[in-house]
Amino acid sequence: MHPHVVESVDPDDDHLDGRERRRRILVVEDDPDLRAALVDDLADSGAEVIEAVDGLDGLARMREVQPDVVVLDMLMPRMDGWQFRLVQRRDPNLSRTPVVAMSASGTPAAAAVDADAYLVKPFGSAALGRAIDDVLAARQHKEELEHSAHQERLAALGTLAAGLAHEINNPLTYVIMNLTAAERSLPQVGADPDRAEHVNRLVAAALQGTERIAQVVRSVRILARRDHGAHSPIDLRAPIDSALTIVAHDLRARARLVTDFGDAPYVMGDEGQLGQVILNLLTNAVQAVPEDQPDKHEIKVSTSTDADGNAIIEVRDTGSGIPDHLLPHVFEPFYTTRPPGQGTGLGLSVSHRIVSEHGGTLTVHSVVDRGTVFRVMLPPGSRRLHTH
Repeated sequence: MHPHVVESVDPDDDHLDGRERRRRILVVEDDPDLRAALVDDLADSGAEVIEAVDGLDGLARMREVQPDVVVLDMLMPRMDGWQFRLVQRRDPNLSRTPVVAMSASGTPAAAAVDADAYLVKPFGSAALGRAIDDVLAARQHKEELEHSAHQERLAALGTLAAGLAHEINNPLTYVIMNLTAAERSLPQVGADPDRAEHVNRLVAAALQGTERIAQVVRSVRILARRDHGAHSPIDLRAPIDSALTIVAHDLRARARLVTDFGDAPYVMGDEGQLGQVILNLLTNAVQAVPEDQPDKHEIKVSTSTDADGNAIIEVRDTGSGIPDHLLPHVFEPFYTTRPPGQGTGLGLSVSHRIVSEHGGTLTVHSVVDRGTVFRVMLPPGSRRLHTH
């Protein structure tokens, strides 16, 4: 029989009856009598308590219920407390959970265990309660510092954005205007059609480059902005087609493009911002597949309507995929798995913010070496997009 849980525990339930949920404590102890005493004591204090009989069982239970703190015995069969900590600290999904270690040994070697707090048996309820309070308070303090540092980085980004927009947009406008004028003048250049066509391609490529520069500026400004533009009904095919045009050259060199434009409702939103979301997702898909193997890889863009009538956009690739331990971080600002100089770490964060501001959701599912799918859900407007 599996060790029982004291009261029903839902790992995704952060509130109970409108109140903040109680502490969730995992007790890992092989001695059944001591384990029962610890469980009863902690449950009497108002905690939700989960039991485990050894380190292996404890790791499995951690992954199931995501406890706030672990009370860990050091000497256990199958996997002891030291081995438990080695595995826990190597797992990004478990490593942040604080641990109160306990042992009957008072030797320096035992006390040197890598834990947030250490209790020597025997100890009483008060000592255990203080240790748990202390490690949870320390974790909260650390999280507050990290949040504060993150907010300071975003504030600095806001200051940077204003100057960046001015310093880049002015010369960028000058370059775009001149390239556009050159493009209009090309038909009048010489009588050599091959040379004119070559120059035309160069100008077109340069214009595409300016659009990418402008895209970076827009990304920074959106991430730091506080205002919200007016929304209007949008046929999703328009921003999708625009984004596909921008990435067409790079996409052809890496994968086959497949489109499946099923019925989807119009949405209320900013077409430029939604186009940026789609462009960011397509850029990620293109960069997820290797170069020079277009016959082996596929990038698929599809639209549909879900059971609730929402508009769905999916961008799917057959690239390298994202490891499970990295998935929780992909929408964080400045987070990127690309080598230095090959990504700002803003694209997915900006996309997530834009979709949220449109009342929707942006989610990701990925399997290493099989590919990734990003799914955008947007609430419907008043009209529908029909298959062409």
